[in-house]
Amino acid sequence: MTDVTQLRQDLQFVRGAVARRGHPGPGPASIYFLWAGYVLIGYTLIDFARAASGWFFLIGGITGGVLSWQLGKRWAMRIGECDMALAWRSLLHWAGGIVLAVIAMIALSAVILPLRQQAYGGQILVVLIGMVYFLAGVHFDRNFLWLGPLLMAGGVLVGLVPRYGWTAPGAVIALGLVLAALVPARGRQHSQPPSE
Repeated sequence: MTDVTQLRQDLQFVRGAVARRGHPGPGPASIYFLWAGYVLIGYTLIDFARAASGWFFLIGGITGGVLSWQLGKRWAMRIGECDMALAWRSLLHWAGGIVLAVIAMIALSAVILPLRQQAYGGQILVVLIGMVYFLAGVHFDRNFLWLGPLLMAGGVLVGLVPRYGWTAPGAVIALGLVLAALVPARGRQHSQPPSE
């Protein structure tokens, strides 16, 4: 009787893996929590310790990227879906997209003098990163279909908030990331390894 149960679980796992092929779902919730903390701390630093915020975003972004890669790799191995093509696409999307957004903002600041004011440049960078989020929703994880536009709106509206203009959108985006981790999108329930 146990062999039949194990065989049924194995077949369910294989069926789920085949169904997910080409349609990656959300990764581990720990990645959402990691980036929620990063966004909340970083955006708050812009309001309270602007000089430290740039270093935090640089060091924290690189560290967070490496941690996300490790968490995602461990999660993929645990569920038995080590797809290197997907891993490279994810790396190009996230690392490439964010780096290109930063380069674009620096280039724009070099030719459009008013953008050299940190508020304007930061707002445009956040809007660009919101687009990277949205495209992640199109290609990888549906949660980013609403998180991307939310981040873009925060980047646009940050200048309208008289006090703690960066902390407010940072808190909203962090809350959105936490909600995305706690309220699974369609497909996450199939992304778990079979029980043993």
